[in-house]
Amino acid sequence: MSTKNTPRIYYFSGTGNTYWSAKKMAERLGDAEVFPISREIRLPKLHIEADAAVFMFPAYAYGVPVMVRCFLEKAEIHADYLAALVSYGTSPGGALAEVRRVLGRKNLPLHYAGRIPAVENFIPIFGVQKAEVQARRLAMQAEATEQAAGAISSRTNNNVLSFRPFSSLVSALFRFARPRMVHLFRRTGACTACGLCARICPAGAITMTPEGPVFQNACENCQACLNFCPCRAINFGRMKPDTGRYHHPEVSAVALFDLNGK
Repeated sequence: MSTKNTPRIYYFSGTGNTYWSAKKMAERLGDAEVFPISREIRLPKLHIEADAAVFMFPAYAYGVPVMVRCFLEKAEIHADYLAALVSYGTSPGGALAEVRRVLGRKNLPLHYAGRIPAVENFIPIFGVQKAEVQARRLAMQAEATEQAAGAISSRTNNNVLSFRPFSSLVSALFRFARPRMVHLFRRTGACTACGLCARICPAGAITMTPEGPVFQNACENCQACLNFCPCRAINFGRMKPDTGRYHHPEVSAVALFDLNGK
């Protein structure tokens, strides 16, 4: 049983960027506990009581992943200090402003908002970044994670503008299109029906058949299935089969999705 004085970190991650930062954050804070949002949101009652609660997630289309937004709306939060950290490859957009608005509707403050640059992982649009770019972004991520951990440890307060109309529009369009985008996923003849994609899907949106995966509308578009597939047998849209893949180099599917516990 957690005590109120134990910091709690809640994260959402598809390819390991945010997970890596969440684990490093916990190490830096010392006694922090780490919880995957994809698991917590399935609880019948979501109650958060802590001295400090930290929410970590990637930016999706300038906004917050749908599951994270639902988690924040559902959770009953009792914490003296609230922080949100967004990891991003191209731009954090208005994701932090979105968190502030969601919390504000529950009469909760956002004490600290931080940005963590990471390697771009939406391969179908941006492709795989060059090795030197990845190395630079990984170093930036490590530095930003350390700085954010220091700020949270000292209970730093900052501010983020909640009025981000362009980001709000793009994020809303993404949320509308997300269930329909699942039809852009395709399995190729390289698929061995190993079932890894179904096991790691944080939304539980992949059903396995003898032929391979079938993608469901609950998909968060986190790209975990595409990037972790050992056969590179999952494509998206017009993506070519020989396109490279990416996940954080220090994160495995077993660690990220706790496959040993399944």
